[in-house]
Amino acid sequence: MLNRFLEGRIVIVALSLMVATVLASPTVIADEGEQLAWKYHCVTCHGINGMSRDARYPHIAGQNSLYLVSRLKYFRDEIEPGNQMNAQAAPLSDETIDILAEYFSKLAR
Repeated sequence: MLNRFLEGRIVIVALSLMVATVLASPTVIADEGEQLAWKYHCVTCHGINGMSRDARYPHIAGQNSLYLVSRLKYFRDEIEPGNQMNAQAAPLSDETIDILAEYFSKLAR
């Protein structure tokens, strides 16, 4: 009985390690930019692939990364009071802005 119990635990540990290996592989883990796009809700308005389905929100896929950086910093610094993007950009660090800009600039239009 004890042997079966230990064998069962060994199988569980082995399966857990296999699952962890698969989840940690580069093909499974999403690009950091994509993760940040979901975390900061960029995809809510601008679409999963940076192509909005609503004309109120601009397509940002394929935009120049320097342009995206400048716009996100513009919103973060609340240069245009009352813009809805100000609140979205407020928590973004310079590093996060750079990663998001690079990510969206590489998406195909």
